[in-house]
Amino acid sequence: MACFSLEIGQFGVVLSSSQMANPLDMISYLFGVSIIDRDDVLYIEDRRPTFMMFLSVAFALVVVVIAAWTWFTSGIRIDIFSVGLAVVAFGAAAYFCSRGNYKETYVFNKKTDTFTFTRRSLLNKDELEGSASQFRAVQVELRTGTSDDDREYYMVALLCQGLLFGQSDTQILREDPPMLNTRTTANRIANAIAKFLDIPRRGTIDVL
Repeated sequence: MACFSLEIGQFGVVLSSSQMANPLDMISYLFGVSIIDRDDVLYIEDRRPTFMMFLSVAFALVVVVIAAWTWFTSGIRIDIFSVGLAVVAFGAAAYFCSRGNYKETYVFNKKTDTFTFTRRSLLNKDELEGSASQFRAVQVELRTGTSDDDREYYMVALLCQGLLFGQSDTQILREDPPMLNTRTTANRIANAIAKFLDIPRRGTIDVL
């Protein structure tokens, strides 16, 4: 059985072979949240994919499994229809997968009084930078989806000192809710930010 352990390096996690492999640890490493506070820098890496990206990858895997099973059991014939169907299925999965975020990082630096929020998808990388001292509080918001999606999401929100160039005075960290969206994880992120920036940690509020 494979063995590994998680060792925190410079803003990252390194696998080594010192402990027995645990499936939960692997899931946490691949699709979890890492929080590192070192040398006056808080680094938060959120590797949870969005719901749409998860469904796209799952759909692609299902197509592969069905195609492989059909090929080995009944010897499916390769023709224009089967190839076209596979191309359309993978094309749709790739399209929706490319639109979803698979990782977001949040870096707060006390020495330079700055923050950098990075959002990554397969095709794009968006960054937001500014002064970390503009944040006056942090809270967790419980939000409900659209009329077609009545699920509840826990979202970490940073409250700013005031309106910034006409923008909202609330900065949401994950505007597109990720998979494995739990209150525990949201509280971990909010507590780490509040402690590091020494700002009030408000409770969980309901947002319509």
